[in-house]
Amino acid sequence: MFGTGKKTAWKAWANFSEVTETFIAITQDPTSLKLDSLHMRRLERLTVLIYSKMCSANSVNEARKLMFTHGLKALECIPPTQQVLFQHTKRALLVAAFIWKQSLYRGPHIPNASEWGWEWNARTKAWMPYWTSLPDASHGCTLLLHCGCSVACKGN
Repeated sequence: MFGTGKKTAWKAWANFSEVTETFIAITQDPTSLKLDSLHMRRLERLTVLIYSKMCSANSVNEARKLMFTHGLKALECIPPTQQVLFQHTKRALLVAAFIWKQSLYRGPHIPNASEWGWEWNARTKAWMPYWTSLPDASHGCTLLLHCGCSVACKGN
């Protein structure tokens, strides 16, 4: 959520108070967060409101399309994809619902990080964020990589 601040997030939350129920529910039962759940739909709507309080889209993917195609925001300033938001939320839940919630326990039960938005990188021997299961656009979308025009092409 690069470029958005605490005040912006706070105002969006104040204008969409239903997400409070979601925050409580997923911190009490983190496994209730699924990609197609009501909780995820609410988190998506909150994210859309953080990026644009006037956007009517309910999903981040729809908002991305609207904001980019209508020239409302640059590519770097649009919300993350649904997959990326889901993985980011899982990482935040690992910290909030498992690590901090059990910080005073003598023997806390911390689940495997690979189930909560992280992947082990054998080369660097470190945990790295797992961003998305979507394929890299550069492998399947040549339209975005080269100009297909034949008249007066300047190679842009």
